[in-house]
Amino acid sequence: MLIESKLLELTNRYYSFFQNKFENITKNSLILNRIEDIILFFTGITLLASTFMQSEHIAVFAIAVILLTLLKLHLKKGAKVHVTGFDAALLIYFGICLISTVNSTLLPQSIHGFLKTVIYILYYFCAANYFQTNQSKIKYVLLLISALCTIEGVIALCQNFAGVEQISTWQDSRYINPEDAIARAYGTLKPYNPNLLGGYLVCAIPCIIASGALFLSKKHYKSLFFSTGAFLISALAVFVTGSRGAYLGLWAVIAGLIVLVTLIINTDFKTQERLKSIWHKVVAVLCGAFVLLLIAVPKITKRILSIFILRGDSSTSFRMNVYNSSWHMFCDNWLFGIGAGNQTFREIYGLYMISGYDALSTYSVPLEIAVEAGIFALLAFVCFIVLFVIDGYKFLTNADNTNSLADKVIVCAAILTVLGVMMHGMFDTIYFRPQVQFVFWTMIAMASSVLNQKLIENKEV
Repeated sequence: MLIESKLLELTNRYYSFFQNKFENITKNSLILNRIEDIILFFTGITLLASTFMQSEHIAVFAIAVILLTLLKLHLKKGAKVHVTGFDAALLIYFGICLISTVNSTLLPQSIHGFLKTVIYILYYFCAANYFQTNQSKIKYVLLLISALCTIEGVIALCQNFAGVEQISTWQDSRYINPEDAIARAYGTLKPYNPNLLGGYLVCAIPCIIASGALFLSKKHYKSLFFSTGAFLISALAVFVTGSRGAYLGLWAVIAGLIVLVTLIINTDFKTQERLKSIWHKVVAVLCGAFVLLLIAVPKITKRILSIFILRGDSSTSFRMNVYNSSWHMFCDNWLFGIGAGNQTFREIYGLYMISGYDALSTYSVPLEIAVEAGIFALLAFVCFIVLFVIDGYKFLTNADNTNSLADKVIVCAAILTVLGVMMHGMFDTIYFRPQVQFVFWTMIAMASSVLNQKLIENKEV
């Protein structure tokens, strides 16, 4: 649902005023005429930099995307801003985070954390604005993310086979033999952390799935073969990270894939029994491959089983203690939270922590949002996720054949990213890292542009 308001109308009139004023300058400027290509370039650099640069350096390229988009809105004739229902929920979340920041007892630290939220959300709206008028470029961004994900997967598998030295005590080996411990790969993402790599792979794998689906729809079978290989490499890489939250995220992606593809087949190909039969076999192969992996690699099996021993695993026990302390923080600051950022969290957490269990975050995305910005921020963020998934579901199950299969693949991939990242986020806060954030928001931006375009077309009709 597109949101129409006087404020949005005034905003677009404001941009239109400047576009008319500078129309002649824009026409005669080579750089301004290619500004959208420059935005795409910096979007790609942001995604590339996420795989090997520190957070503050990645942010520089994202800020370039934001500034260039603002310049485009002021100069490019016809450029407009559109807001959907789920965008409105995100803006409400943003507004509540701002109130929480201003209300924080640790204002400087909270402002520092809030600025990250500003960059992420502005990047999302700028990316969505770009893809709105450049949907032909979506496939190239999908391929870029797929390539980066695959490269990280190859590096992770090499690290695993080489027996990379752990740089932290990431696995409790008290209840397993030392030879059954996983040499947890962490790739090239900084700071080096296997949970970060696992979260990144879970976030990016739907791009590989989408690329493969697009190749299949165009009968590019050689390219589909490479996409299948990239998926297998990246999925195996998730397992060698040893990140149990990423395991759950990957399962959510696979389960979501099965459900969404089944919906699309039953909507667009309901009479093609042969296609349904092939899909059933593919699902059986996926399930069989997972079972075979558990049987063939006992290290992974024991790592998965460690999820269920709770206090018997030191890592899980640590998280449970942090959850308990964070819950009490939330109960004492339920309305506006403590303020944004891990610097604010660390200062306040010291008043609640169990001795010997220091932490940088709550290790749970919903709990982190509630602690930082209060209950209403959590509700607004949940509304954003739910409304996005609902709009995506309606788009995928549209039976009038006005939505192309390629567009449905893009929306499907974004939903899978949301499912995987949020499942992982239930038990870790890797979501707040820029490496995951920029892929996450790029995926939603691509889907948002598709959903927006269809709503605009329907409105014009």
